[in-house]
Amino acid sequence: MSIVPVTRVQRTTLIAILSAVSFGLMLFPQVPIIPSADFLKLDFSIVPVVIGLYWLNYSASLWIILIRTLLKLILANEGVNTYLGLPVNLLVVLAFVTVLKITMSNLEQYSSWQKKIIPLTSSTFVMTIVAIVINWFVAIPLYARFANFDIAKFIGLKNYFIGMVLPFNLIEGIIWFVVSMIILRAIQPLQRRFHS
Repeated sequence: MSIVPVTRVQRTTLIAILSAVSFGLMLFPQVPIIPSADFLKLDFSIVPVVIGLYWLNYSASLWIILIRTLLKLILANEGVNTYLGLPVNLLVVLAFVTVLKITMSNLEQYSSWQKKIIPLTSSTFVMTIVAIVINWFVAIPLYARFANFDIAKFIGLKNYFIGMVLPFNLIEGIIWFVVSMIILRAIQPLQRRFHS
């Protein structure tokens, strides 16, 4: 992972732009990928975060996550769904990006194929575990209490975790990684221009 040396103004401007794009991608497109769980929707707001990670550094990607989350909270608040769903999304995204940063920083001795597979599998696995834990201990009890939606009663915990949360996050992690890598490769000329 190469960190592009930039001025403070360039860095701030890029973080602001990527945050705005990430916020927009939280709203559209939103794609349900598990037919029985259309309330679990894939979005591509992670892509600008990964761009910030690659072009700048880890702290820049954290700023992008924070700003796009605040924009969602302020400008596109959907009430209880936002208050309960956004923290889950925030922690899952943080897990994905943090593991991506850690693995990408320690792969010098590996082949180019391994440099893609290791971050993909590691970040996807960890974010899936985080999603399961947060759902189990936080989201499910809070949805039952504040949204009158008891997942254990309406869906069943086994069906929810094995049939929905687990496959959704595994698929989401793979899509996030693959799309981010494709976009990064496609905009490499912009990175060189930004660096110049």
